[in-house]
Amino acid sequence: MDARYRLAQEIIARSNADTWDRAKLEWDLESVYLEEEPDTCLCGHFPIIEICVLRNRENGNSADVGNVCVKKFLGLPSDSIFQAVKRVRKDSDKSFNEEAVNYAYRKGWINQWELEFYLDIMRKRSLSAKQRGKKLEVNQKLLSRIVNARNVTS
Repeated sequence: MDARYRLAQEIIARSNADTWDRAKLEWDLESVYLEEEPDTCLCGHFPIIEICVLRNRENGNSADVGNVCVKKFLGLPSDSIFQAVKRVRKDSDKSFNEEAVNYAYRKGWINQWELEFYLDIMRKRSLSAKQRGKKLEVNQKLLSRIVNARNVTS
């Protein structure tokens, strides 16, 4: 079965709407995480490690879907978050992007001060030792929530 058709079938089954075009509008990106052990997407694709937890705002159902399907078929903003995670995992001195930092704030992982601080320094080339330390601390907070965080939804 075609992956797109299978994904549509699975999303519709978990939705109130009975058509793909209406059903996909019911879903929001609830959380993202990197899985150490490969998983299978609702579309049937294996292996996936970039997992997006979707929540249906009309009926409360959830679905774990691979990042590619979320980006390609549902159009939700998970890809830029995963790009930032990969960059910072590779080099902890790199910065998360605005989408990832705002996502972390909405999830309650960082506070208002940390959000404003990070957005202010994220593009600066030169940081004081104190600024760099705080940036690395925030980077670690985000990585610890996204990497290996299957059960973290808040």
